[in-house]
Amino acid sequence: MRFLLVQESPAARDIDANVRRIRALLSKNPDSDIAVFPELFVTGYQTDRLAELALGTDSTSVSAIRQACAESETVFVGGYLERDAGGRVYNSMLVVGAGGEIAGNYRKTHLFGVESGAFDAGAELACVDVASARLAPMICFDMEFAEVARTLAFQRPDVFIVIAANMAAFHEDHLVASRARALDNRTPLVYVNRIGSESGFDFAGGSRVVDPNGRVVADLGCGRRVRVVDVTLRRDPPAEVDYLRQLRPALYRSHNRPS
Repeated sequence: MRFLLVQESPAARDIDANVRRIRALLSKNPDSDIAVFPELFVTGYQTDRLAELALGTDSTSVSAIRQACAESETVFVGGYLERDAGGRVYNSMLVVGAGGEIAGNYRKTHLFGVESGAFDAGAELACVDVASARLAPMICFDMEFAEVARTLAFQRPDVFIVIAANMAAFHEDHLVASRARALDNRTPLVYVNRIGSESGFDFAGGSRVVDPNGRVVADLGCGRRVRVVDVTLRRDPPAEVDYLRQLRPALYRSHNRPS
């Protein structure tokens, strides 16, 4: 499957500019099956004055992205600040199908640092079926928890999709985590991180594709990059390294959990 990886810096608090960039890239790359943009790309990485930025899935900005997907026949995966019907704000991943339909909407479940005081945490880990593939969504800090990927892996995804706004200080953490999550579950992983600076943070780039053996097979480096990568979706691994089938749940449950 052909993925478009967009490693760029969004315009801070300028939704219209970011939507225009999304539309332009989808238009220029109609041969891509799935276009992946970083965490909070639509709105920018912001944690204050969120009422000015948070979007409903019925907003005109989301509608513009849906129209662009239908015109290019390309799936969109990217981050935005989501406002639900009750006024709660989430750090979310929107998935729009190639026909322009909303295929999925994942809310980040593990918030990092200042995010905990700004956003509500999501409460569901669920795969998204789109473009003849099952995607397992994670946002940034989610990937650092083996339990998140393992929970999604039991739903038999074809590929993990991780969008991030990861800071330079944690570049190595995400390099190790992305390789480990792919290997742990013998499932390919697409990781797209932003670059640039915003809200006092410097972001690291390092977008990559990791194969089911934990090997980095494509790396976008640390600069502004837009790249099309062919990704082989998950296949059943050899039985001796199919960790999901070799788990011993009763053994792990015997240990006390932290309170």
